[in-house]
Amino acid sequence: MKFKVYYTKRVDLETIEKALRENFDVAIEDAGFLALPKNALNRLRQQYNAILLLPHIPPYSIWIVDKDIYVDKMNFVFGIAWQRKAIISTYRLPDEIIPKEVVHEVGHIFGLEHCRNHCVMQFSNSLTEAMAKPSKLCNECKRKLKLQ
Repeated sequence: MKFKVYYTKRVDLETIEKALRENFDVAIEDAGFLALPKNALNRLRQQYNAILLLPHIPPYSIWIVDKDIYVDKMNFVFGIAWQRKAIISTYRLPDEIIPKEVVHEVGHIFGLEHCRNHCVMQFSNSLTEAMAKPSKLCNECKRKLKLQ
């Protein structure tokens, strides 16, 4: 399987692909630059509504954006996955955490929920939590995906 990766600012696709191959054995294709639609910007919050971004990419796509994103009832999100699509915001993330968050969102695309184990699928509500979680799936999540 191959995911298309769009971005609003160049990212290290090689490292992202390595992380996805290690966890899911999937490849990526550089789909290029994709501008953020103006209608998704909430001017009061100065953030983009991630739900309004999702229709702009096809299934099995990842869109890495350099702006702050949110969903209702949340101050911000690092990423979102829905209908076989994922959006990851680099706005609050150091470069070394981006591949981990991409793996997390692709895990959701493959049907994984948040995990309580020491696992990349742990929920992260802060940068500290995102940095503390591992970059790999736990054995239980691998079993759910039949990767073991």
